[in-house]
Amino acid sequence: MTYSEQDLKHAAEFRDEIHREALAKVRGVFPGAEDVVDRYPAEEYFQEVWDYPGKWYTMVGTPLGAGSRKHLIDSIVCDTLEYYRGSGASFSDKAFCRLIAEHPDIVCEYCIVKAGNEHADALNVFPYRGADSHRLALDCAARKLIEESGGEELTYDTGLARCRKISGKALFAPAESDEWLNYRRAFLDPPQGRSYPDSLFDQVNALLFPAGADVLEVYRWTTDWSNFFDDGREWWGTLCLTVYDRTLERFTVIMASATD
Repeated sequence: MTYSEQDLKHAAEFRDEIHREALAKVRGVFPGAEDVVDRYPAEEYFQEVWDYPGKWYTMVGTPLGAGSRKHLIDSIVCDTLEYYRGSGASFSDKAFCRLIAEHPDIVCEYCIVKAGNEHADALNVFPYRGADSHRLALDCAARKLIEESGGEELTYDTGLARCRKISGKALFAPAESDEWLNYRRAFLDPPQGRSYPDSLFDQVNALLFPAGADVLEVYRWTTDWSNFFDDGREWWGTLCLTVYDRTLERFTVIMASATD
């Protein structure tokens, strides 16, 4: 197929928009990023559409096989992060920490565990070893919470925790999609009456998981292993998740428990 200069110009402009969105997500964890990795040349940013009155039309759009715009951006972010990681880049959680600090009333507690970080026993989590690493990451997060509380009020034994694997997409399920407390509901609808918009939820998770749901391995854990969850068991609910992002090679542990 031969495309006109005007068609190629429109495709290049559309591709540049995609790249800017992807680069912004990459810079959330690697501020030094200068460009993105896109396996599709500008010529592939076309779609051939059969329409009235029975002819083919050329339209600018995501490349064939790339999926939706969001899926394309996520795949570019994933490829770019894997490229920078292979080049020895070190990914940062500073932007995420700044954002969370601006919203101290968020009920969800977060702990990021990565190789060589400051959390006790974090080095034992890596190299990645499936569910065993998830449990070790959970132990790191529990230890961090106890240290922040002074070590007197909270007790835990992660050896008692049981888990089941859920999909990356289930992590971001609608608030009312589950009978139990899920991540979105815990974030958006805390029991104290303060609520946050979906846009903040999306902003937080774009910094935590810039490459989207497809690269995540998620375990949901029981919450009978620590008195941290006692308040939530009164009625609101409890939440404990470990999320491994293979593009960043790090775990995010998410816990929630609250009462009015």
